[in-house]
Amino acid sequence: MAELPARIAVTGSAGYLGSATVAALSDRPEVELVAGVDVAPTELRPQRTRRFISINRDIRTSLQDVLRDLEIEAVVHLAFLLRPARDDSLAAEINIDATRRLLEDCEEAGVGHFVYLSSTTVYGAGPKRHRPAVEDDPVNPVRGFQYSEHKAAAEQLILDHSGRSPNMRACILRGCVTMAAGAENFITQAFGRRVLPVPAGANPAMQFLHLDDYTTIVETALARRASGIYNIAGNGTLRWRELVQTAGATAMPLPAPVLRGLTGLTWRLRLQGYSKAAGLNFIQYPWLASTDKARSDLGWRPKHSSREAVADWANSRRH
Repeated sequence: MAELPARIAVTGSAGYLGSATVAALSDRPEVELVAGVDVAPTELRPQRTRRFISINRDIRTSLQDVLRDLEIEAVVHLAFLLRPARDDSLAAEINIDATRRLLEDCEEAGVGHFVYLSSTTVYGAGPKRHRPAVEDDPVNPVRGFQYSEHKAAAEQLILDHSGRSPNMRACILRGCVTMAAGAENFITQAFGRRVLPVPAGANPAMQFLHLDDYTTIVETALARRASGIYNIAGNGTLRWRELVQTAGATAMPLPAPVLRGLTGLTWRLRLQGYSKAAGLNFIQYPWLASTDKARSDLGWRPKHSSREAVADWANSRRH
């Protein structure tokens, strides 16, 4: 693998993916400095702190001074409000407006490379999806599913900025759900319940990405100064009912219209904060993505299957 940039900033560094990212980058001998930016302190094992600094800063504020003063060469942008917010304007400030500001700050500070973690949910999930999505397919986020709508909006900002600013290369990694020990995402949150209502008759194939393969693709994108859009996912698939069984939960099938009505009602009454009814699309319909482009253009090969990523997470819950 080619050498990584010497000085890298990672936003959202205190989160599950962020802390794994800064740990992996800090282990690379050619990296002089990794700056983790988050509202919460980013903690690493002591042997990694020599190349790492934690900067407590709200992503909604300008980072131009940080980027310029630390002579940052590349930014990995992970900061994002994962759980659906009832205040969409607040979520948009963090997920979309902050991305616009960060792109401008990078341009002003002379940052040469920008890597953004997006999601394969931007392709949508519905009954007309008959093949894995490829990067040239139009984005079609499920209406009302804030996560994918905001990811799609942030992507467009990045693409528009790239068209205007040839001095900064931008890479968008569209990932599926990342799983491994300690994973935190909308899938693992659902399995906090022992009995899980599911749409009757639904059993879509799903993709997962192991945390180790996630950090590897980020390193690969940085080392190759990659630009453009790449789907990333583990090998193979796992069906939804298999996931429920692996997690040790019990599926309670309900007619899809009934389940959508109940989910929407409990959301409006603030009885649950996991998802609006739109989120059910992702356990009712397929939303697979092809990783051929990342494999051919970047030479990236995931070492783990979707099944192995889920098994790693499930085994960690039992200990």
